[in-house]
Amino acid sequence: MEQSRRPGPPQPDLRQYRYFCTLARQLHFARAAEELGISQPALSQQIRLIEAMAGGPLLVRTSRALALTPLGQLLFDRAERLLEQADRVTRELASAARGETGHVAIGYVASASLSGVLPRIVYDYRRLRPGVEVSLRELEMTRQIHAISQEELDVGFIRPPIPDVPTGVATFDLIEEPMCIVLHRDHPRARDSVVDVAALSEDTFICTHRNEGVGFYALTLAICSRAGFVPKTEVFSPQASVLISMVAAGFGVALVPVSTRAFAPVDVVFKPLADDSVRSKLAMAYSLRIRSPAVRHFVEAGQVWSRGKRAVGRLR
Repeated sequence: MEQSRRPGPPQPDLRQYRYFCTLARQLHFARAAEELGISQPALSQQIRLIEAMAGGPLLVRTSRALALTPLGQLLFDRAERLLEQADRVTRELASAARGETGHVAIGYVASASLSGVLPRIVYDYRRLRPGVEVSLRELEMTRQIHAISQEELDVGFIRPPIPDVPTGVATFDLIEEPMCIVLHRDHPRARDSVVDVAALSEDTFICTHRNEGVGFYALTLAICSRAGFVPKTEVFSPQASVLISMVAAGFGVALVPVSTRAFAPVDVVFKPLADDSVRSKLAMAYSLRIRSPAVRHFVEAGQVWSRGKRAVGRLR
C-alpha cells in the first residue's frame, strides 16, 4: 500500500519574500515598514517567521545598523530573482488578458486578399496590438469552417453562400459588392460598356470549384439562371488569381466581385453587368467558443471595420 507523502517544511510566500527583500535593501526597519505600508512590529514578526523557516538568522542586528548574514545574502539574491520572475509572469498574464499578446490563426480565400479587405483589417489590428502574433493561411472555404469548428483555426475570411455551417461557428458580413464579368480583351463583348450575361450563354464560365451552393460557383449559377441559361463551367484552380489568368489565356470568361479588378492582367477587361442584382459578400467566420482575448479583439475589429465599409460601389 502506497504511503501518503508527508508535507515538507513551511516555505515563505511571495508576500514574505517581498517583505524581506525590502528590508534587505533598506537595512532599516522603520523605512522598510513605511515603504511596505505596514507597521514596524508587523514587519519584525514576519522577519522572525522567515528566519524560522530559513533555519537561521538572516540579519545581524546592532544598536546602530542592520547587516545581512551569509544566509540572508543568499536568500536576498534568490528571492530578488524569484520576485522579478513572479512580477514578469503577472505582467505577461495581464497583457494576455487584455489581448495585447497571444496568437491569431487566420484562414482566407484568395479573393479576400485581392479585395484589400483582409490586409487592411490585419494592418489596423497589428498597429494597435503589435505584441500579438498573426499567422495567415489560404484555405478553401469549407476547410476553413471545419478547421474553426475543430479549434484548429481562429478566424476565416470566406465568400458566402456556404451551406451547413456547423453549430458553434458564426459569420458576419464585411462587405457586399456587385459581380462583374472578366473577358479576354479580344472577346466580342469586350468593348461593351455593360454586358448582358445572356449574350454569353455559349461561353465557358471558369470557376474555382463546383461545390453546390457554395461561393462563386453558386453566384455564377444564380446570375446565369437569371439570364435564362445553365452555364458550361470549367475548373482549373481554387485560386481566384489563377481563374483570372485562365481568362487571359483564352479558356473562357469568369464572374468575379468587382474588388478583384485590382488583379488585372493586361489581356483581360472587367465589365459591369446589365443586371447586377446578385451581390457577392465577403464575411468573417469565427468560433462562438472564443477563449483567447487576442482572438476576441480581432473579431471585434472586423465587426467595427464592417460597420464603416459594408458597401463596395459599382464597377465603372
